[in-house]
Amino acid sequence: MSSTAKIKIVTYGGRWGWFLRKHFSWLTSWAYLNLQYLLRSSLYKKYIKFFDEQQLKNKVCLPCLISIETINRCNSTCSFCPAGKGRDKRPFAKMDEKLFYKIIAELKEWGFDGYLNLYVNNEPLMDNRIEDWYKYAKQQLPNAKMLLYTNGTLLSIDRFKKIAPYIDKIIINNYAETLTLHKSIRELYDFIIANQEYWNNDITIQIRYIKEVLTNRAGSAPNKPHKSFNNQICIMPWTDFTIYPSGKVGLCCSDAQEKTNLGNVAEQNIRDIWGGVIYQDIRQKIILGRRHYAFCKGCDFVDAGIRNLFIKNRLAAEERNND
Repeated sequence: MSSTAKIKIVTYGGRWGWFLRKHFSWLTSWAYLNLQYLLRSSLYKKYIKFFDEQQLKNKVCLPCLISIETINRCNSTCSFCPAGKGRDKRPFAKMDEKLFYKIIAELKEWGFDGYLNLYVNNEPLMDNRIEDWYKYAKQQLPNAKMLLYTNGTLLSIDRFKKIAPYIDKIIINNYAETLTLHKSIRELYDFIIANQEYWNNDITIQIRYIKEVLTNRAGSAPNKPHKSFNNQICIMPWTDFTIYPSGKVGLCCSDAQEKTNLGNVAEQNIRDIWGGVIYQDIRQKIILGRRHYAFCKGCDFVDAGIRNLFIKNRLAAEERNND
């Protein structure tokens, strides 16, 4: 067992980063996104080339991240999110239990070993089945990595103890207007520090500015609705598989209102959708730049986290296999 707990409290860029995001949010967003485009471009091109080479060999590169929205509501009021409390225009929906089991069975047959996240833009802990569903998914997909994103407001100590054994990485976004932890999240942090049995759990508490300007989410972000002139490649058609409560497959997490439709896992096999003509067409367009696909035109989203880490590990594993 580790001699220290893995749980950490962070905020991007420390106190200076917080100050800039709070007082110069538009400028900070612009600088951050352009830096990420610069840093990620070569990695994305390398992975897309690898993806295409695998296809030529009749091999399938599985998604890096499969996100399942089991309930389409959130209890937070983040200014940057089109799915925030009172803002989501979709009819309320929860995923049918039989559909969830179908998805997990297909992922098991497929040998899925990426990240599984029972979240898209919602708050996953609003679904009172979520602990049992993570447990079931972990039992059925031992090689997959279970990922939990939450704003932490519903993550009581009792719920944490129930779900923690089945999650590989927990990211708690502590949304606030000041650089402090909410009382419930502080209590959870203190509990984990005091109980060594949870010291090997990989937990990050991120203090996030609730009114921050981030990406425009393809023009749907309430505080950044403007389109961008960015024409960079987006990696998500090669990495992401996003499932809404009905089983509908959307392009990515920027599609909070389900404007894209790549298939439906209630009626089709996940593998057939991933390798199907709709995904293939999108990839052929996006590789030329975001302007070539209607939904992505003007979107400025770029990921600096889980996807990039998984891509690097997958490419490194392939290099080791070829040595």
